[in-house]
Amino acid sequence: MRKALAAVVLGSLVLLVNPASASAHADLKLSAPANGSVVAAAPKVVTLTFSESVELQDAQLLSSTSQEIPSSSKISGATLTITPNKPLTPGSNVAQWKVKSDDGHVISGAIAFFIGKAPKQSPVTSLKTMPNIATSLNGNHTGQLTLTIAAKSTSGEIEWTHPAMNGPITWRASGNGKKVTAIGVLPFTGTWKMNATLVGKGGNVLVTTGTVNLV
Repeated sequence: MRKALAAVVLGSLVLLVNPASASAHADLKLSAPANGSVVAAAPKVVTLTFSESVELQDAQLLSSTSQEIPSSSKISGATLTITPNKPLTPGSNVAQWKVKSDDGHVISGAIAFFIGKAPKQSPVTSLKTMPNIATSLNGNHTGQLTLTIAAKSTSGEIEWTHPAMNGPITWRASGNGKKVTAIGVLPFTGTWKMNATLVGKGGNVLVTTGTVNLV
C-alpha cells in the first residue's frame, strides 16, 4: 500500500514539474527601441522579440496623437518587425501588437518610446489608488515619466492602459523595501489606468490600481 501511494505521489510531482504538461504563453522578452527609452534618432524599424514563436494577428505604430502610422509588419519565428512607411516623427511613439502563442492563447500589448530630447517633467502628480497607497508621477505631461509607490516591495510590474490602445504598456519596477520606482513612456493625453503588481521580501504580493490624467 505504501509503495502504491509513493508511486502516486511521485507521479503527481512529475506531472507538476514536467514542462510538456504545462501551458506557457508567449511573453515579450525585448524590443528595439527599448520600452520606455529616449532615443536621439528615429529608428528605421521597430523589433519585438517574444519568448517563443508566435503567429501575427495585428501590429500597428501610433503617433503621439494616437493616430495610426502607415507601416508594414512581418514575423519570423519569435521576432516581429514593424517598418514605418515614412520616418517616425520626434516625440512619443507606440508599437502595439496582437499575437497568438503556440498554445492558441492570444496576447496583446504595446511599447512606447520617445524620439528626441525628452522635456523635463513637472509638477509631481498624485494618483488615486485602491487600496489607498501614496503613488505619484514626477509630472503630468506625456513623455518619459517616473512612477513612485510607497510600498515595502522589491520588484514588480506596472501595466498602463488607455482607450486608444489595444493592450497594456508594461513597466518593470524595482524597490528597496520602502518604495518602488518604475520608469517608462506614457505617450497620450487623457486618462490612464494603472495596475501594479508588486512583490516584497518573502514573496508577499501587493496589487494596487489607480488612474491619472495627462495633458
